Amino acid sequence: MSLLFCRGKTEVQSMACKRAAHNLAAHTTNLLGGRTLQQKFYENRILDRYTAQEAKKVSLRQLVLFGRQLTGDKLIASANYVRTELPVRLAHRISDFQYLPYIAGTNPHLRTVYELYWRAFDEFRKFPVVKTLDDNRRFCDTMRRNLLEHSRVIPQLGVGVAECASLVAQDDMDAFMHQMLVSRISRRTLSEQHIELSEQFDGALRAHLGLRADEGVDQMRQAPSDFATQHTGIVSANCSVAQVVHDCAERAGGAVEEACGLPAGTAPHVVVMGHTDATFMCIPGHFAYIVHELLRNAMGHVVRRYTGRLGEGGAGPAFPPISVTVCSSRSDVVVRVSDEGGGIAASELPHVWSFTHPLKAQRLHDLHAVRRMEARMGEDAPPAGFGLPMSRVYAEYWGGSVTVHSLPGHGVDAYVQLPRLGNAVENIASRRRHT
Repeated sequence: MSLLFCRGKTEVQSMACKRAAHNLAAHTTNLLGGRTLQQKFYENRILDRYTAQEAKKVSLRQLVLFGRQLTGDKLIASANYVRTELPVRLAHRISDFQYLPYIAGTNPHLRTVYELYWRAFDEFRKFPVVKTLDDNRRFCDTMRRNLLEHSRVIPQLGVGVAECASLVAQDDMDAFMHQMLVSRISRRTLSEQHIELSEQFDGALRAHLGLRADEGVDQMRQAPSDFATQHTGIVSANCSVAQVVHDCAERAGGAVEEACGLPAGTAPHVVVMGHTDATFMCIPGHFAYIVHELLRNAMGHVVRRYTGRLGEGGAGPAFPPISVTVCSSRSDVVVRVSDEGGGIAASELPHVWSFTHPLKAQRLHDLHAVRRMEARMGEDAPPAGFGLPMSRVYAEYWGGSVTVHSLPGHGVDAYVQLPRLGNAVENIASRRRHT
């Protein structure tokens, strides 16, 4: 309401009109997240400049090759690539929030994520050009703080999506959730890769200069021109598939024993067969999350089906084993996880990949009690029904897939396929797909 409409009124009418105008302005500002219309217009003009840009996608092989001959100049170039890339990727996701139906956009949990993204977008776009190793260390500190702050994102997204599941079309909310999670993985990958490279470079530089960990910061502002080192950051160029499976089996077995009240060492055993010497290029944390989730699901189903079959005194495993078959070709690695847990009910099978199907949405409310979640192996088990679609998000991000085949009355065969050579670029969509 404009104050122009208050002209020509009596003093009482004029004061009432001004109060109404003030209340309307306050209400409008509240709907805009504490921003005035002018601020919002200005911010969206800035946002539009970034959403007009496409993400500059990378492959695992590019990340590995970049670190093969890592110099101070290359590390600074990496910092500036990440510095300019993060706001572009954040801008596209902020735009996705703005296209949500009004009822979803006002959800307080989704609003929290929106504000987190806005603050990060603002901070990274304003961060000055990185010119020295000292600048780079400050940039890494900013990214570390941002990663910690954004560990709230998945719980807030999950609860927000659950609360909106009955208000917005399921396919739309699933697409929104998938896009948010893929983009989140991409930003964390860039940030964590650069932070790890920086830490590895600084460690090697200290050793080269003969410095202890607690001294010599002044001497490390610039690296000697002839100094170079070889590091791959968070990427493994030759990750052992069998080793990851064994590590995940140990962790998953312990988690299932604790959850089901089983004696230690009695969870279903995991038998690995096939190309057990296979290696491939990957981010081990991503691959481990997928394998751990599939093994934990398989063990859980087997335990529930065969509970009571432990030998007297709990001696010896009485559960059918989980079979893991590894197949490696020149271009791909395929892992099959087979269990005898009875299979997935026909009524649930079409919805295993959904985050927002009514059965799943009810379970996402459990995230109310979760303060932080990074979707890593070793965290507390996610709500039932969340881990499997999250595993598919991880696989598809690097051009792979996760599929499930149910054998009714017998068990489940789950397949993970991932490119072996690291040539696939990130599978992320920058621009919002209009329907």
